[in-house]
Amino acid sequence: MESSETHRRIEHAGECQELLETLCEPGGAALIYEAPGSEPLPALLMALVAGEHLLIDITAIPEIADGLESGQTIRLVGRSQGAMLRTSPLQFRSWVDAPGRIQCLCEYPDHLEVIHRREVFRAELRAGMEAAATITNGDSVYEGALCNLSLGGCMVALPSSSAATLGDDEQVVVSLTLAFPNDQRLTLRTRIRHVQVDGQSHSARLGCQFIGLDSDQERRVWFYVREIERESARRTAQEPDLLAPSPLFETADRRHVSTRPHGAHYATPMARRLAHVSGFLSGQLLDVQAGRDLDSRGLSKQADQLLTLMEGDREGLLFACVCQTSEPALVQHGVSVAVRLADLARDAGMPRDTQKALVAASMVHDFGKALLPRELRQTLAEARELGDEEYRAMMAHVALIQERLAVCRWLDADVSASVVSGVNERLDGSGYPQGVTSAKLDELARMAAIVDVIDAMSRYRADRRAHGISDIYRYLLHHPERFDARWIQRYVHRFGVLPIGSLARFSSGQLAWIQRLDANGRPRQVQLTDAVRPPDSRLGDILRDDQLVTLGEIEGLEVVDAVMPDGESS
Repeated sequence: MESSETHRRIEHAGECQELLETLCEPGGAALIYEAPGSEPLPALLMALVAGEHLLIDITAIPEIADGLESGQTIRLVGRSQGAMLRTSPLQFRSWVDAPGRIQCLCEYPDHLEVIHRREVFRAELRAGMEAAATITNGDSVYEGALCNLSLGGCMVALPSSSAATLGDDEQVVVSLTLAFPNDQRLTLRTRIRHVQVDGQSHSARLGCQFIGLDSDQERRVWFYVREIERESARRTAQEPDLLAPSPLFETADRRHVSTRPHGAHYATPMARRLAHVSGFLSGQLLDVQAGRDLDSRGLSKQADQLLTLMEGDREGLLFACVCQTSEPALVQHGVSVAVRLADLARDAGMPRDTQKALVAASMVHDFGKALLPRELRQTLAEARELGDEEYRAMMAHVALIQERLAVCRWLDADVSASVVSGVNERLDGSGYPQGVTSAKLDELARMAAIVDVIDAMSRYRADRRAHGISDIYRYLLHHPERFDARWIQRYVHRFGVLPIGSLARFSSGQLAWIQRLDANGRPRQVQLTDAVRPPDSRLGDILRDDQLVTLGEIEGLEVVDAVMPDGESS
């Protein structure tokens, strides 16, 4: 394959400023040492003052601080207008006081270099130019859309929940299949290099690098790049009908690539509404992993939204929790704990402000686990026994998310501490991170611990199946030294022994999901299913009240032992 490359040095102040400003978007910039084989390092260009300085955040790469300060040759790089952009070597000026962040000022570069290479030229897909992009990682398949394409890689749009379940390990190689409207398809080995989150649409853009393309794959990718660029130029021309359309985007029946919103396949309308909350949280999980702050206003808005959903249809929301099967494990667990905690607090007559704080803290209470070292996260995912040193390292997840929650100034600090820290404590002092005993555990911490354990035990883990609700209740009641018996009883009374979201097997042999209960805790509405699997769009008829007689008596509850999307347990 022939390669061409041109360098253009830019010293004009206005052009330099315009190009640098394009790197201020999340994921737009990186730092790189000027040494053979150096890889781009994730950084954020926070702000710039033309002719004065650049403000750069290196929280995600603290190990380069000494090199930057000592004058090692490091450049800021990024992509702008279809070309690679790099600054002159950065000149460190000073560190900036930013709580919880590592930020510095560098001298404003005296020039920029723009590198045009065939290998990195990116062709952008404009509105109406749709191509599917499917990522396969082991047994998991993620459906998305192609945003742009170059010979070296591409950008893929996915729901943020799907992007979060892929993790942040750049060493993982996935399979990427591109499918165009004319049925042309190409599968390539790919490495995911970075993720950009769009909090408004609950979507994420994954920067993908192609690995080991052979000559035929290179030829086909370059053909696609040229056709995308040609079709894009045609659509923006003053008289597009005078130009021949690209056959790549032509179909006999003019069908378009599916652009169904996230959660559209969920079983109920309430589950699809709850997917908006879950999608936001998946985006926050990605942001936290990338070293960015939690969205304080967004978290407040979603906590209010969850409470509004509960006030509108409590039982519908409880069932919606078991339908969130496409979300990352940490999000599924956080949402389910938040819903049940809010319901218990509401039943106990707690103020709405307290309910909101409980919801916000519990939705993200386990997100610190995503910040643990990769090896430790893998150990937790595989449910291997932790050594003493690993156990101490694992406890750090509590402090890690507490630090992120500090930006939420509206959030009651005491309520947040009761949930985030107290949820892991036990009455006899056997919990963590402080190992406190009952005398120092308030009502919210005691309540949160019960809800957290019940939800965690009901989920699959690598070393065991999910537990049924009767076994979970029995376990809690047999350990009064660890768990508050009053809150256990309140939980059982509130949610019953046939909880909403249980899969019941009736004497007729029919399986059905319990969706609503009567005043005695017996099912008054169920939805039929033909298999022991999580609820989805394949559910059957809904039966209510007297119609349930045809099903016979409930003979037992089935344990739905579904593996989480990312293979982790809560």
